[in-house]
Amino acid sequence: MATLSIIVFCSSLLAQDKAGPHKQPFLFSHTKAQACGKIWLLMDELIEKDNVRCKEVLEIEGFPYLRATPAVMAMAKGIEGKYAQHEWLELLRRIDLQARYEELNRLSAEDLEKLCSQAGIDCFQGRIRAFVARCSAIIMGDEKRNPTFMKTLRSQALSSIKTPKHGTKACFNDPDSLDGLITMDLLHNIQSPSRPSNVRSKSYLERRIQSSKQAVGQTIRP
Repeated sequence: MATLSIIVFCSSLLAQDKAGPHKQPFLFSHTKAQACGKIWLLMDELIEKDNVRCKEVLEIEGFPYLRATPAVMAMAKGIEGKYAQHEWLELLRRIDLQARYEELNRLSAEDLEKLCSQAGIDCFQGRIRAFVARCSAIIMGDEKRNPTFMKTLRSQALSSIKTPKHGTKACFNDPDSLDGLITMDLLHNIQSPSRPSNVRSKSYLERRIQSSKQAVGQTIRP
């Protein structure tokens, strides 16, 4: 009897292992990420309930804070080096955020208020977008600690092309570029990065801060 119990227990572990980490919504190791993840799942629930999910971008199973077009997802097969992977990952995050902002703007007043109440924020679009962008960065930063994160993401991105999952609402005038979010220069930089692979790319916020400092420096010159 004891032997049978051990066999059943081992079988259950193997089944969990085969399911893989992507079968779970998030893999958290930090309290802030857990808090953001709870709100994120509520947000997705409300978006689905109100039927406002964008149709131009595909979801990636197990990564609800990342989305992409089929062409961008297909890049998972060929990107090499940390710099290119970082740029590709950031693009997936920006695509989700851009679509999500539109989806949140279309939520019913009641559901938007419910989201704001759970998040503990003032219920206007500027504050909501800032909160969502911050949570997106926190969740992704936390999940990247998993050593198999990128491998799993790339595999799931390619799988999502074969079994596409998306919404029904038009959110972009130009589905190919997502209204200028995806540019040829950006795609070229990901596919053929000019920087060494060990150089970390500056985030959009870091570039804005640097540009502001340069502008201030030019202004105060005698």
